[in-house]
Amino acid sequence: MKIGEYWNKFKKNWILSAIITGVIGLILLLFPGQALLSVTYCIGGLSIAVGVIRTVRYFKQDHSYPFLFQSDLVTGLLAIGLGLFMVTQPKSVMTLLPHIFGILMIGCGVGNILRAVDAKKAGFRLWGWLLGLAIVSVILGWLVLGNPFGAAEVVVAVAGGCMVYESITDLITTFVLQKKLKILKQAQA
Repeated sequence: MKIGEYWNKFKKNWILSAIITGVIGLILLLFPGQALLSVTYCIGGLSIAVGVIRTVRYFKQDHSYPFLFQSDLVTGLLAIGLGLFMVTQPKSVMTLLPHIFGILMIGCGVGNILRAVDAKKAGFRLWGWLLGLAIVSVILGWLVLGNPFGAAEVVVAVAGGCMVYESITDLITTFVLQKKLKILKQAQA
């Protein structure tokens, strides 16, 4: 696959991911209480579904090659248990979700720091902006993770705002990289 084809596929996925992140962030920002409860129920329901699928697959498999699906029964039952806990005890789970958002923000920020370093190595002129935006993402993730605001709904709203910020940062990064690649293509032609 040529670099142009690879970039176009990567760019589409990155833009789609940024848009989805932004929409989820807006929902969390505007409706933190409802979003938190809904997310808890959705994840719980998905966990139950995945658990049932893995458990059924374990019992339907040909046991000639047990090493292929040996973990399906255990992971299936654990997923069902986790899902049932999430659906029956959503308040307990809701207190963990802001921390998960914080960890995700830090992870995305670190990934963007690495991209900024790669952009510098590649000679991108605006790599410093990318680095600055990435550092802000990490700081926002630490703030959400540290939960200085107290209430889970406030943290979820802040996490939503951070996700919107992360989405915008990813879109800016994509467009900056796209512009640089066009310049590089023109220089090679």
